[in-house]
Amino acid sequence: MRRPHVFTTHFIFTALCVTYIVLAFSYPKVYIWATYEDLLGEWAQFWLFVFTFVVSVKLLLHKTRYRLTFALLALACFYVAMEEISWGQRVLGFTSPDFFKKGNLQSETNLHNFATGPYSTLLKTSLGYLLATALVSYGVIYPLLLRRGAAIAVWFDARGVASPPLALAPFFVTGAFLETSPFRFNEAEFAELLVGFAVCFTAIHYAFAVQGKIDPHDSRSWAPDASSRLAMRFWFTAILVLSFAANTALGIYATPNGRERLDNRIANGVEKFAGRYGKYGRWEIAVELLRENLEQKPTSRSILRKLSNATRETGDDSMAKALLVRAVELDLAKLKQDPDAASTHRSLIRSYRAMSDEAEAEKHAEAALRIGMRRIAEHPDSANAAYSLGRTYSLLGREDESFLQLERAFKLKPTSKGFKKAYLKAKHNR
Repeated sequence: MRRPHVFTTHFIFTALCVTYIVLAFSYPKVYIWATYEDLLGEWAQFWLFVFTFVVSVKLLLHKTRYRLTFALLALACFYVAMEEISWGQRVLGFTSPDFFKKGNLQSETNLHNFATGPYSTLLKTSLGYLLATALVSYGVIYPLLLRRGAAIAVWFDARGVASPPLALAPFFVTGAFLETSPFRFNEAEFAELLVGFAVCFTAIHYAFAVQGKIDPHDSRSWAPDASSRLAMRFWFTAILVLSFAANTALGIYATPNGRERLDNRIANGVEKFAGRYGKYGRWEIAVELLRENLEQKPTSRSILRKLSNATRETGDDSMAKALLVRAVELDLAKLKQDPDAASTHRSLIRSYRAMSDEAEAEKHAEAALRIGMRRIAEHPDSANAAYSLGRTYSLLGREDESFLQLERAFKLKPTSKGFKKAYLKAKHNR
């Protein structure tokens, strides 16, 4: 093998892609751990950017024309690593200040979620494509032009713009493609992992070249064992990063507060991914995930309805009906305790519609609307009342009126994550 370091980068890239594909198709719970917030994938990203920061700072100690590149990379990696953990919030669990609650799309203490968040927006989509273009330009086009001696690439190189090794092009191309979220399957998290490996290996490559006083652009001229030694550094880094990520996530999970927080994250992920698997026709996986959700939340009417739908798609109509009956029984029991609970009436609307009982659905729609209008009249400045009425209008198909109430609820209480999410989703759907 003439260049083991090139083989190593290709092997690691292939192993990562195959692993994620297998997890997505066959091991949904592990896939959630690998792609969801606060779990293994995100901690791997964090440690990759930390390692890149350390190597970039070490490169600043050497007199090389690429010092400016690695100074900027060090700053960028410090910023990205801290943003990944919301500047310590993900570890310490402190409450976000009001400034972030109001402006941040996820109400977290970071800056990037002022522009992007868990819901699609034109800005988020535009930034995704802009980032994808930048990754391909820097990680593929620039090194290709430099290899061919193109004047513009030589000009940039002479002024200290370090070119990634072409062996890392698969990381940049695949990362760029997945950054645009073509599958809506949390693949952007995997994209960030690939980009993290790409910039980390780039920094290690240059550190190795500077230390050995060899040409970073021509590995064919290196000493016979140089490529093997660089390959070992890549392997060591990959193993260390994945080990640190696993230990960090499991260490947080071992604490009482951390376990509660991560269990909530996982439960949320399980419910969301059940719907995503359903969109791709993998109803058996959706049923498996929703059943697990139901074990944790046995009285959740929302999960019962989703499980009913997934079960029906697998051909088990009798079980699907039984699940809906259970959801209705739970809601009717709640109505006996609180007949004016508009949320319970809305839940019954959904259940009866799923059972094709439009008469009962209409009865509860009228009740929910009557309760909502009365509460708005009694409490005109109540964000909760506006939000509740907005949700009722939405169920009735009166989207313009729904948006006005959800917007009003958000403006009355801009620090509420739930009100913000409902408002932005309604705004996007208009």
